[in-house]
Amino acid sequence: MEQTKLSLSAQELAMVTDPGIILTKNGVLQKMQSALYALYAWQQDFVAKNNGLPAALFETNGKVAKGESYKGLPYVLLDYPRNFRQGHFFSIRSLFWWGRQVSTTLHLSGNQVQRWAPLLCRRISCLQEHHFYLSYSGDEWEHDLSEDTYSPLAEMTIDELQRITAHSRFLKIASFIAIGQLIDAPEFWRNRFRTLLEILFKPEEGGAV
Repeated sequence: MEQTKLSLSAQELAMVTDPGIILTKNGVLQKMQSALYALYAWQQDFVAKNNGLPAALFETNGKVAKGESYKGLPYVLLDYPRNFRQGHFFSIRSLFWWGRQVSTTLHLSGNQVQRWAPLLCRRISCLQEHHFYLSYSGDEWEHDLSEDTYSPLAEMTIDELQRITAHSRFLKIASFIAIGQLIDAPEFWRNRFRTLLEILFKPEEGGAV
């Protein structure tokens, strides 16, 4: 039988007859992209002013990217630092995910896990203080806080974290705010970037990055 009519709900029909919906959405995505480019400029300036940071980790240019369908929803992200070399990852991802969350994630894999895990364990109290979450199993590219792969570090002991990191092929240390707090995203991203660099590179005896 030939189809002569589409089956659309009243809500669907209202949406497709209103161009303002898509135009507004495109405007929001453009603002988020601009915000992440501004964040990248700030990050570069922050790194340049802190000579104690290892230059090799920051020599690859950061990248702002966007897409229309991470789990069916638009997103905009910034990776900086951005080191994805043959399964040995060291990156920090700042993410806006439509309708879901705003997040900052430190992503380690391969030999970078062994390199940084002992330090992260020693500084678990700092991670707990700033409400970070840990992902170490399942899909390495999962960013959804609502999934079971993320656990609050506040509920872990240092012994538990040491056992986990000793056998993990990847580690993701992530912090999130609700999408309803979107206006605070630029400040959140800057603060979490700064906090992660302090945790990773601040001298054990004290001092500032």
